[in-house]
Amino acid sequence: MERSKSLSISSIKRYKILAVITISVFLFICFITMGLNGTLFSWLIALGYFAGLLFGYYPRVNAFLNKIKEVSYDSKNLYVKEGDYEIQIPFYQVRDVEILSLDGLYKFRLYHHDQFGNEVICKPSLWYPLNFKKIDKELNWIRSLIRKAHRAYNDETISSNALSRFD
Repeated sequence: MERSKSLSISSIKRYKILAVITISVFLFICFITMGLNGTLFSWLIALGYFAGLLFGYYPRVNAFLNKIKEVSYDSKNLYVKEGDYEIQIPFYQVRDVEILSLDGLYKFRLYHHDQFGNEVICKPSLWYPLNFKKIDKELNWIRSLIRKAHRAYNDETISSNALSRFD
């Protein structure tokens, strides 16, 4: 089956680098503004705050950014790719799809834990707030494919259970 479309921006690496640069600039601005008083004590507080954010917040941001994957789909499956490795996830194994942030990160929650965990995060568009109608329409289409796959899977499970009673 031919894949319909990629759900991920073509420049995920650039998005991740831009996110790290933005956070770094924010931390640097916080460091400078806290130390503007000029006293040694204010600089020590600023340095402690900066170190706390650097060692406490950066690992979490990095771990979150590593969860963002390249996602594509066809009428029956999601395809999740990281580097050269790709897995196929049938739609009946997807619990739901929800928006995760205002910049357009979407999370596919799965029923079962796979190689990438029990959730897959993707970024369909770099310009999400501006083109939300197009992206939301596509995600609503995927939601309908997921519901259809759930119904077909449940019908198949019920019919196989009914047949197994007579064996």
